[in-house]
Amino acid sequence: MKKVLGYSAVLLAASLSTSSLMAQRPLGIDVSSFQGSINWTSVHGDGVKWAYAKATEGTYYHDADFNNNIANGKAAGVQMGCYDFCRPDLYSPATEANYFWAFAGGKIIADGKSLYPMLDFETFGGHVGEPNYTAWMNAWSSDVKAKTSHFLHPLIYCSAGTGACDLIEFDQPGGIYLSAWIANYNGQNLYTGTPWSCCTCCNAWQTGCGGANWTMWQVSSSGAISGISGNVDLDAYRLTFTDLVANQGVK
Repeated sequence: MKKVLGYSAVLLAASLSTSSLMAQRPLGIDVSSFQGSINWTSVHGDGVKWAYAKATEGTYYHDADFNNNIANGKAAGVQMGCYDFCRPDLYSPATEANYFWAFAGGKIIADGKSLYPMLDFETFGGHVGEPNYTAWMNAWSSDVKAKTSHFLHPLIYCSAGTGACDLIEFDQPGGIYLSAWIANYNGQNLYTGTPWSCCTCCNAWQTGCGGANWTMWQVSSSGAISGISGNVDLDAYRLTFTDLVANQGVK
């Protein structure tokens, strides 16, 4: 996903004044074939509690490491989710949702180890078949949600500026509410900061301007995690690990 700047997980942990802050926000990562072969046992041992693996992009790409990432991550004790890098500029939401589900749906199961699916919104060239980006995302979400009763709704990943400010309310009549996974590499601490340091009053989640509505936060693209060669995105879940499993776990 988005690449700008980041932290080492070790430096983040070292900056904490108490260990309770770490317990409050479990550390996550998101990965793709860009990370190559991952030692998920080492990843989990380094404090990573949850992760998302890229599954598809548009209707033309299956991530070559997806199946291994999901299977090995779960086996190591990491809660795992799947994501689609969406191309609303090229495909209708139904076409893309079907492609994603055909490849990744078998991993989004009630096994106690799976998280809600996620839609990665980073392409802004149009919204095929729908009047705006929000309608496209709602339709994709509805189509994926209709394929199983095991989860409430997908998440949507976007930046705090471009992305979030291209969207309007998701809980509109007939819409599907999508939880916010916000990318903002603002230098704030993963365990104590907030992604909303920019883009006030223009997006679907900052109710009343300055509201703190977010579910996940991508803090960095250059984290250092044992078991992964090179950089990896670092993410925070807003509440506790228990809440993550209870609220975002596939049931």
